[in-house]
Amino acid sequence: MRLYGQVTLSRPEVLSRLAGTLVPDAVSVSGNILDIDYAGRHTDVEEFLDAAAALMEEGDNGHLDMFDDDGCVLTRYELAPGGHTFKTHRYDDILEHTKGEGNW
Repeated sequence: MRLYGQVTLSRPEVLSRLAGTLVPDAVSVSGNILDIDYAGRHTDVEEFLDAAAALMEEGDNGHLDMFDDDGCVLTRYELAPGGHTFKTHRYDDILEHTKGEGNW
């Protein structure tokens, strides 16, 4: 599993609470920005998604990309105050439009 993302909050003092919902070495905080970069065993992201929804305010933004390499699936979470949306794509579907460019 791999996780990549970024969250920008208007209240930087709550970033540590959000960071605490993920594996400790998966996050770094700089100012009002939380960067996510993780590769390792499967980790549950539900607590992170719930915390982001609760801590985000109008004007805050973020996303989380979750790569399930075993299942060959990418899920993109768009974070927003009060909730999130997501789309899931199979790796093959993402590259489908580039088959004529050398991708099989």
